Amino acid sequence: MSADLMVFDKSKAPTDPIEFLKWYYNKSTWQSDRDYLDIKGTSQPLVDFFMEIIKEYPAMNGPFAPDIESIDDPALESRLTDYTIDDDLIYMGFAWSAADKACELVEELAYKNGLGFYDMLNIHLDRNTVIKTPQMSREELFKCENKQNSGGFFARLFGKK
Repeated sequence: MSADLMVFDKSKAPTDPIEFLKWYYNKSTWQSDRDYLDIKGTSQPLVDFFMEIIKEYPAMNGPFAPDIESIDDPALESRLTDYTIDDDLIYMGFAWSAADKACELVEELAYKNGLGFYDMLNIHLDRNTVIKTPQMSREELFKCENKQNSGGFFARLFGKK
């Protein structure tokens, strides 16, 4: 089990909680043609964040992972982190044993680099702006949206919305 956090380019993500969840769920299908272990094509503030965070929490996989000899170090094992890197966001899976300290560092580095971060409960845009998100699965969110767009039984029957 991991503690999951995400940093994102604030100019690319909506701030409305429902719209943010839609954006997040659509982005986290990981279906573009990019290499999600590499920073190529990622915005500069996210690259700067990534290059700083891997000093403390090295990448588990990919071109930024430690060499094979270093991975055998027990002190390193609990800090290895699973990163998924996209154009507008970086999703991170930290070991539970590292979660508290990792969250503090993610918050500090996100603000330093002008990024927002998402802790799977709240959208943090800066130290003073926190937006609570509803706890809805991808399926629940899109099921609700489909119901709203359907207009009800008679609207569907008569082709009206």
